[in-house]
Amino acid sequence: MSAPAALPARARVRPLEGRPPGPAPDRLAHLLVQVWLEVRAGRRPLSQLDPLLAPAARRRLAAQLLPRPDPTIPVGRVQRIRSYAPTRDACEASVVVRQGARTTAFAVRLERHRGVWRAVELTAPEAGLAPLPTASLGRDAPLRDAFDEAAAEAGELDP
Repeated sequence: MSAPAALPARARVRPLEGRPPGPAPDRLAHLLVQVWLEVRAGRRPLSQLDPLLAPAARRRLAAQLLPRPDPTIPVGRVQRIRSYAPTRDACEASVVVRQGARTTAFAVRLERHRGVWRAVELTAPEAGLAPLPTASLGRDAPLRDAFDEAAAEAGELDP
């Protein structure tokens, strides 16, 4: 049996440097908002968002769910996304959503934690979602992310 022929130069795949495996953060922002709309309307369980959310963001969203799903809430669809990466490990996106005759926007912040993108913020002022407070750290403080803040809230880390 002969060795496989080498691929032409244009067909060789080079790994993307600085980018973790998996979907791009703006695609995750789209998915996060679309699934959240379906969760609010009672068509999906909140647990389906667990892989996309930081613990503090998940707790805040869970607290804002209605006790009983409201089938009259239109699910809505994502219309447009604009994203910006202020750092290599963060992505901020505005996601425009159409729900029936209404258009609203969500703000999403994703941060990379252990190589995986997770949402640390999901805010839609018109939908009643308040911003998630984050800790203010001094310049000499060790670098922490939303997962460290959640651990500190749970008493697992020093604040």
